[in-house]
Amino acid sequence: MADDYDDIEPGRRSGAHRQEAAASSNVGAIVLVIVLALVAVLLVVAAINIITSSMRNPESNVAEPAPETSAPATPTPSESEVSVADSSLTVDVLNGSGVSGVARDFSSVVEEEGWTVGQVGNYSTARSDSVVYYRDDADEAQAQLVADALGIEATEQSNDFTADLTVLICSDIAQRGPASSGGESAGTEESGAQGGGSTAADGAGTTGGDSTDGSLGEG
Repeated sequence: MADDYDDIEPGRRSGAHRQEAAASSNVGAIVLVIVLALVAVLLVVAAINIITSSMRNPESNVAEPAPETSAPATPTPSESEVSVADSSLTVDVLNGSGVSGVARDFSSVVEEEGWTVGQVGNYSTARSDSVVYYRDDADEAQAQLVADALGIEATEQSNDFTADLTVLICSDIAQRGPASSGGESAGTEESGAQGGGSTAADGAGTTGGDSTDGSLGEG
């Protein structure tokens, strides 16, 4: 008895296309699942980033302000930078040595160097070393310049005097007089010997003043 399969023509496929179609369907399903999984992962990552960004401190995203820069303070000229007399400064010249004519001689040099001479007179003090006082710290260099011009070693800050600078001549340099530009001194003792001595009072025509260190008056 002949079977129905015995009548199949050679080379003719029967039922094989069903297996290929099933295999293709399985592959397509797997690819679809993979694609959907990747999309889901990307969505999850995006959602996590959004949540994380919203939870951050908003102040951390604000740029810090630039530090304030203050203008540099104008430096006070050092002693080495000052070499010219400031004619706007008033310089009092006081004689604390007891030697007649000293304040007048020293004030002449102060005026010749370019400063404005204020009071010239006698001053009562127990101090023996000459000094140039300055009221404002900004005038310290000018005080040193005056001291150098007169051959005085000391400069000090003091508010006991009203002038910008105050030269106090004491016994240490009273006899030799002010130092000249050539390094010599015009001594009042020598000039007094040659000219018969000085009888003029220091600070003639100036008024007296009061100070915590002594008294200024006509000599």
